[in-house]
Amino acid sequence: MDTTTTASATDGGGNRTTAGPASDRLWEELVTSALLGTDRRTPTGPTHTAADGDAAVALLDAAALHTVRRRAGLRPGPAVPPPELAPEDPRAPLPEAARRRLDQLLAGRTAPSPDGRRGTAPDLTELLPQWLALADGNGYKAPPAALPALLDAARARTDLRAPVLRFAGPRGLWLARLNPEWRFALRGAGAAGSLPSPRDAEGVRVLWDEGLFAERVALLSAVRKADPAAGLALLASTWSAERAEDRLMFLDSLRAGLSDADEKFLEEALGDRSRNVRATAAELLSALPSSALAERMAARALTCVGFDRTADVPTIGVEAPHECDAAMRRDGVVAVPPAGRGERSWWLGRIVESAPLSCWPARFGGRGPEEIVALPVADGWRDELHAAWCRAAVRQRDAAWSRALLGSPATPPATGPGTSSLAERAQLLSMLDPEERALWVARFVAAHGLSEAFQLLGVCAVPWAEPLGGAVIDALDIAREAGGYPWSFSGVMGLAERCLAPEAARRLEPLTARPDEGEDTVPGAGGYWSEAFQRLVSTLRLRASIRAELAPPA
Repeated sequence: MDTTTTASATDGGGNRTTAGPASDRLWEELVTSALLGTDRRTPTGPTHTAADGDAAVALLDAAALHTVRRRAGLRPGPAVPPPELAPEDPRAPLPEAARRRLDQLLAGRTAPSPDGRRGTAPDLTELLPQWLALADGNGYKAPPAALPALLDAARARTDLRAPVLRFAGPRGLWLARLNPEWRFALRGAGAAGSLPSPRDAEGVRVLWDEGLFAERVALLSAVRKADPAAGLALLASTWSAERAEDRLMFLDSLRAGLSDADEKFLEEALGDRSRNVRATAAELLSALPSSALAERMAARALTCVGFDRTADVPTIGVEAPHECDAAMRRDGVVAVPPAGRGERSWWLGRIVESAPLSCWPARFGGRGPEEIVALPVADGWRDELHAAWCRAAVRQRDAAWSRALLGSPATPPATGPGTSSLAERAQLLSMLDPEERALWVARFVAAHGLSEAFQLLGVCAVPWAEPLGGAVIDALDIAREAGGYPWSFSGVMGLAERCLAPEAARRLEPLTARPDEGEDTVPGAGGYWSEAFQRLVSTLRLRASIRAELAPPA
């Protein structure tokens, strides 16, 4: 081909080709004929004649020949700059057995049996979060070859994103920048991997002024964690110029390291234009018992709640607010209650939950939390008052009040001293230390079984400490002996697979045998129970192997 008379064109892949004007005209003729049909338009240029005289075949032969000519003149396009080198990860490499195990876990869920039953094999994907936490906690780095599969798993499961990004480390973030499908890794917590050091004042300032919103949120959280005062100053420097939805997210970052030093800023935020910002500022201030807002709420609460002087025995009397004035609204009390709630009870709850719990002993004659919670409440206000105290105990992280509101684990939930809501009980339990929490839940399970224990078990530290593990096994054994199907306990059984100590496998081994079926036993239930316990035992043994494979490096 005479390249001196050719003009530059591009093929479908963006590479440059050499094609002369005559060649271009011929190609256009071929394309036009193919679109219109050879019956209506015959190419005018030179074409190959098919042996049988078929014009369509001749057109295709000519197109094939011309395509080869065009590709023969291909010239390389401009070079693309290579990506920057992947950063080093100083952590220890995974042991070979642990690397093979990671590949197995990333391969996916164990296939169910043909009849739809789960079978006895462990659910591998449910063990991946524990594996990641253990590997990262013991200082191992992700194998480079596993990074794509790890990022794919995190893209599909949001609960895996934080542990995957910690384990993947700087190389994971480097790789995520090269694939748009992994852009989630560059937002939120993932963006923290590329943040400047909180001590780099200039770098922090530049990113705070110029960064994307997700980067700024991650930056504020990082600075706040390292130096709460510096984080607050960073937020205050641009607060008035931020959008309302951004102010809300930034304000929520102040939960970490919240202290009395934040009160002045939060008090000013009570006058924000956004109702959600005002409500969040009021919530944060109420978590500071010595704040001015807490004192104002205490004054309101003490006018609403006190002794009922008309009762023969010590009784709590309640006089809920009759209006929500401007001062209450500024302090975060929303005037319009949700659908189905009365105004006065709604206002009372918002006031009591925001008042410091330290104001109540003096109000009730020096009584402690347990004695106050045990007092009768007049006129049907007990549930509303106790629910507000529960929210206050969680917000102020008060273990003594949480303990009092939980009451005895042997007491039926519907008649407990503080709350009958299992969700609220779970929140109160999270205020106790892990050992006390496990003991309380163990006694609850021993008294009431497992049907109402799922949420409570979910807040206990893993692996379950004794006597909690033993109480769960005993309750499962009782349920098995009752002769029903295990399906109603599938949630607890799944928790047990992930949370029981691996050493419990030995105690569970006898329960894997198929029990004898009596007259009151549901037909076939014994086989299901045997299968469920076999899966539980095999999962615990697999977790023991994982723990051994991920032993801390020497």
